[in-house]
Amino acid sequence: MTAAFESARRIADGAFWLGGCLSAFGHGEEVHYHVNAFLVIGDERAVLIDTGDPAHREMVLAQVEEVLAGRTLDYVVPTHPEIPHAGNLPALMQRYPQAVVVGEIRDYHLHFPEFADRLLALPPGRSIDLGGRELMLMPAHIRDLENTTWAWDSGAGVLFVSDGFSFIHDVPSPDEEEDEPVHRPGQCRLLSGEMPEPPTVAQAAYGTGRALYWTKFVDVSDAFTAIESLLDEHPTRFIGPAHGNVIDDVDGMLRTSLAAHRTVYQGRGLGL
Repeated sequence: MTAAFESARRIADGAFWLGGCLSAFGHGEEVHYHVNAFLVIGDERAVLIDTGDPAHREMVLAQVEEVLAGRTLDYVVPTHPEIPHAGNLPALMQRYPQAVVVGEIRDYHLHFPEFADRLLALPPGRSIDLGGRELMLMPAHIRDLENTTWAWDSGAGVLFVSDGFSFIHDVPSPDEEEDEPVHRPGQCRLLSGEMPEPPTVAQAAYGTGRALYWTKFVDVSDAFTAIESLLDEHPTRFIGPAHGNVIDDVDGMLRTSLAAHRTVYQGRGLGL
C-alpha cells in the first residue's frame, strides 16, 4: 500500500526531492520504503531524474506541477528501465508533450514504442544545459542493470545514484528477513543527518547483499576509487538515492558504504 501524501522537499536552490513511500507492516509495526524522484530546475529548463512508483502516479504528477509552478518539464532521465525508476514515464510524457527522455535509453523504444520519437541517447560525460546549471550524466559505479545511469547537478552539487547507497534505516529488528531500506512513518522526508541514528555498516551490508546480489561476488574497491575521483572532480553536497533518505553526510556515507560492500564480499561464504 502507499503511504500518505508527501509534499516535495527542497534540498537546495533548484533541487527538489519528490516521490513517495510504500507502506507495509513488518517488525511488529508499520514501516515505509522510499521510491524517490528528483526535480532540478534551471533558469531555462527543468529535468526530472527517475519517475517514482506507479502507485504514486498522481502524487508525483502533483508534486512536479507544484514545484514547476506553471513552467513545463523539458527532460526526464530515468536511471534505468525498472518500474520504480521509469514506471510513471507514460503519464509524464502525456502530461508534458514537449518533454524528452534523455540518457542511456538503448532499449526504451521497446518498453515505450509510442514515445520512440522523443528519446534522446546521451552517454555518460554529456551534459544537459538547464540554464545557469547543468545536469551531467555519469557512469553508474554501483548499478542494478547494465544501462543504469547516474547524474550530477552542478547548481546544487547533488549526485543522483539510482540504486546506489540505499541503506536500511532504523529497523527495529535487524535480524528479521528484510531487504529494503525501510524507515518509520514520519521519517520519509528527513535527510540522513536528521535521522535518529546514522545507518550502521551492518544495516548497509544487510541491504546491499540482498538488493544487489552481485556484490557478494565482486570486490568493489576499484568502484569506490572511481567514486572518490568522481566526487573530487564534482563537488557534492548531497547524494540522492532512489531508495533511502537523501544523504547529507557524503564522507560518512562513503566510509559506511565501502565497509558494507567489503563485509558482503568477504562474508559471501558466511550466509551474508
